[in-house]
Amino acid sequence: MKDIQPILLPLLYVGPIQYWSKLIYHQNVIFNDVEKYLKGTYRNRCHIISSQGMLRLSIPLVGGKHAGQSYKEVSIDYTEKWQKNHWQSICTCYGSAPFFHHYSDKLKKFFELKPNTLWEWNLNLTVEIISWLKADTTNVTFLSENSQSENILDLTHFFSPKPRFHKDDPDWKEIDYPQIFERTLGFLPNCSILDLIFCQGPYAINILIKSDLSEK
Repeated sequence: MKDIQPILLPLLYVGPIQYWSKLIYHQNVIFNDVEKYLKGTYRNRCHIISSQGMLRLSIPLVGGKHAGQSYKEVSIDYTEKWQKNHWQSICTCYGSAPFFHHYSDKLKKFFELKPNTLWEWNLNLTVEIISWLKADTTNVTFLSENSQSENILDLTHFFSPKPRFHKDDPDWKEIDYPQIFERTLGFLPNCSILDLIFCQGPYAINILIKSDLSEK
């Protein structure tokens, strides 16, 4: 059963599994569209699994200095061929995954579009992935449109790709599932939601539900 408590989340670039377990568990998801941009976060980077281990994909941004700038105003730098590189990396890492070809055409189209802002890129991709997970009961709104100020679970600054900033999360447990390179690397936890979806397909949402311990 979904939690009716509203949850305030940052908008991430195909965020980690822990992030998606929160998004799926809560019925009312509020994306923080008024926050200031934070560097060194999952907002412009994600971690996928290559044959050598975790591989970081980062979206380059125009200007390079964004601290204090409105997240919704941060522009993507297309002078670098990052879309081609990201897509090639995803294909190399997951081309043999059981469900890659079920989603690949849907995902590839995003790497052929050029929205101006990082916010727009992340929002469009996040909405698409919600539909893949068939999380039809998730109600998405934005903080700027929400007048409710009480009883909101604020996780705007909760998720970080940097180990020293990781926070204890008693409401979440990593659930193992078969990964492409598990035989040589072992199981690598909490990577991008893409890894879970390409490996588990329509069963991915079951892993997300099991990983949430809020009511268990």
